[in-house]
Amino acid sequence: MATQTEVGKHLDLSDRSVRELLERGVLPNAARGALDLDRCRISYIRHLREMAAGRATGPAGDDLTSERARLAREQADNIALKNAALRKELLPRSDITRAVVAAFQIVRDRLSALPARLAGPLAATSDPAEVRGRLSDAVNGVLVELSETRVVATVEEPADAA
Repeated sequence: MATQTEVGKHLDLSDRSVRELLERGVLPNAARGALDLDRCRISYIRHLREMAAGRATGPAGDDLTSERARLAREQADNIALKNAALRKELLPRSDITRAVVAAFQIVRDRLSALPARLAGPLAATSDPAEVRGRLSDAVNGVLVELSETRVVATVEEPADAA
């Protein structure tokens, strides 16, 4: 039977490392001063083999195999995004922002022009139903115009793309 210090010397570990291994269940726990050197050595060697094979769980609960798999998935996702961008399936946020701003500008301009365009014809009309009809027709006309308007964000090609 041995103490933690003796187990540490036997395994070439510090007292703290022995304590951590005991807490994690890597080394078989026993009463104070009653650790079995042979059982501790065998348990520690098995633990080292598991770590070397990538199957052991580290002190923070990290499983090397699952961490490698997660890294491989992240790298695959990164490559997939780069490939999609090269195929022009993805656009930079700045291009999308410019296109949306341009679209809203067109909508605002067309709707802002309605009062001036309708002021004369509606001033001569006193029938509320006719006013509603003309307003409705004008708004629908603008909506049709807007639906047929194409907004294209210009994407600058790099100089060496040619």
